[in-house]
Amino acid sequence: MKRLAALLVVSFFLCPAHVRGAEPGYEQRWVWVMANLLVDKEADRVVALVERAGKAGYNGLVLSDYKLNFLGRMPKEYFGRVARVRAAAKRAGVEIIPAVFPIGYSNGLLSNDVNLAEGMPVESAPFVVRGHEAFLVPDPAARLKNGDLEETKRDSFAGFGFQDAPGKNTVIDHADAHHGKTSCRMQDFAATPACRLIQSVKVRPHACYRLSCWAKTKNLAPTGAFRLLALGKEGGQPLSFHEGGLEPTRDWTRIEVVFNSQDQSEVNLYAGVWGAKAGTLWIDELALEEMSLVNILRRDGCPLAVTSRDGKTKYVEGQDFEPIRDSKLGMVPYVGEYEFNHAGPRLVLTRSSRIKDGDRLSVSWHHPVLVLGSYAACCLSEPKVYELLKDQAERVNALYHPRWFFMQHDELRVANWCQACQSRKLTAGALLADNARKCVDILKQVSPAAQVVVWSDMFDPNHNAVKDYYLVRGTLEGSWKGLDQKVVIANWNGGKARASLDFFARRGHRQVIAGYYDDDDNLKTWEEATKGVRGVVGFMYTTWQNRYGDLDRYGRALTKSK
Repeated sequence: MKRLAALLVVSFFLCPAHVRGAEPGYEQRWVWVMANLLVDKEADRVVALVERAGKAGYNGLVLSDYKLNFLGRMPKEYFGRVARVRAAAKRAGVEIIPAVFPIGYSNGLLSNDVNLAEGMPVESAPFVVRGHEAFLVPDPAARLKNGDLEETKRDSFAGFGFQDAPGKNTVIDHADAHHGKTSCRMQDFAATPACRLIQSVKVRPHACYRLSCWAKTKNLAPTGAFRLLALGKEGGQPLSFHEGGLEPTRDWTRIEVVFNSQDQSEVNLYAGVWGAKAGTLWIDELALEEMSLVNILRRDGCPLAVTSRDGKTKYVEGQDFEPIRDSKLGMVPYVGEYEFNHAGPRLVLTRSSRIKDGDRLSVSWHHPVLVLGSYAACCLSEPKVYELLKDQAERVNALYHPRWFFMQHDELRVANWCQACQSRKLTAGALLADNARKCVDILKQVSPAAQVVVWSDMFDPNHNAVKDYYLVRGTLEGSWKGLDQKVVIANWNGGKARASLDFFARRGHRQVIAGYYDDDDNLKTWEEATKGVRGVVGFMYTTWQNRYGDLDRYGRALTKSK
């Protein structure tokens, strides 16, 4: 009876107010803040937000500071600013909840070891030896025809298999070109929101390609409608995910996206807009090129193999050819950032090499792939990843002594490609489940009494824990099995709110609604969705655009009786 009574008391306080019907508001009332406390003005801003949040009724501030990924490299001034923020939080009665473990948008973690990015394989790329160096032999068929757009016939561009509304929405422009005399002008989006040039190109399977163009805009809206896109011709699977990179109005700018052809021998290449509403876009100088060793990853799970073309002879690094490293891997423009607009390292023979002038070779390696323009994901299987995560947890715990840790498993878009992952013979979902268990275990080792919260999306079958998610190899289904019931879910699946809430509630998780998302009506939508759902214990005011104009209004709403 005593145990039953205790359970009833606990369940009473874990239930949201609208289920209990007596207590005011949510127990956990948080605000999401992205900041860089290495900058003094940023520390001032966070202190002001802490003070304002406390007055508005919030009791937690989830702090996403990129510098938490490499605290060992921070100067003493940084820790002085952290002390100011902690002191302000204590005065305001607001807990600092540090965001850790960036599994998905992993650049900060990768700045500690740039080779830990998840790598997609290039298999048996053909090289030929000329003198004392081997060079990639690109397939001459793997190129865009009429990429400079100079060849036209009536209202159409030669070489392109499809062109939306020639002469009306995709127009030959002789007055404005980046190079030569002609460009493609895309316009009148209100009538035709999709304006594209499409060409089918033969490619080599499991190769790394860069698709690029020059673009110019005038009052383009939304800019996110623009895409450079590669789709596998067999099955139409997306191979690239270019998102952003353009401003509403800007002169000619080079845009590129790097993709791996995977198992495809032919791809459809697209350039243009989907869902544009206004403005004008010009495109010129479309190009496709195969990449040679650019951003080659060097770790056990991403092996380099150099063999004779028939595969019978395996050549040894350091004996037959000089060690291969890309000095710009993960270094441009900052440590942990990856770009492909540079030459890859050379494959140079040693003096004692068994490889001879004129020999033909096969070279295999792995390279990272970027999403959202610049983001890379870490490998889920390399042991050093977990060494870095534990180091981060220990340093963050020593700095903040938090009662909560917020795990940033979010939109993991590249996974389960490298040999470290493939050798485990698990689905992507099982790999992520294992990662989640290990992450929670690390936090419990560092701070046994701390509570753990994680973003919902990668563990939600109604959201991103599904088949065919971006560049994840295999299904993410079952990832939720890596979360025990004590892990709190920060649920942001506004599109399928009730289904998502019910799923995690059935699994016994408490949930904090990650609402607002720069949408003034979001609170009402979530309030309706949570009716009758047990275990909704909090609400987090979540903004990606630093829009805190509604912070006070939301604070009042979160603390009032329901």
